Amino acid sequence: MSTTTLRLLMGSGYRREPSAMPSDSQIAHALYDAQSAPTQPSRKSLDEILSMAQQSSGWTQVFKQLKTEGLIEEQTLGHVVARWTNRTMRNRRPSLAPVENISA
Repeated sequence: MSTTTLRLLMGSGYRREPSAMPSDSQIAHALYDAQSAPTQPSRKSLDEILSMAQQSSGWTQVFKQLKTEGLIEEQTLGHVVARWTNRTMRNRRPSLAPVENISA
């Protein structure tokens, strides 16, 4: 289900950038984390979400099903993935060490 994007680079034509698209694992984690009410009995496990994706025609269908069941509040799958990616990247950023005042 991996999709690659094409990017026009000046003077070099098109280049594939597979890392520009989230992996299946990342999408599954994003959908899992986006579910509201963690104690709700109908909340899907990560394995259930991955299984749903294998049995359906793609992640959009999984998103729509979770939204229909009231487990996800975001408007689009893109919003779910973007929010998860931003939160994940923010948590991965190393904290900057304090810079000492250096005088010449």
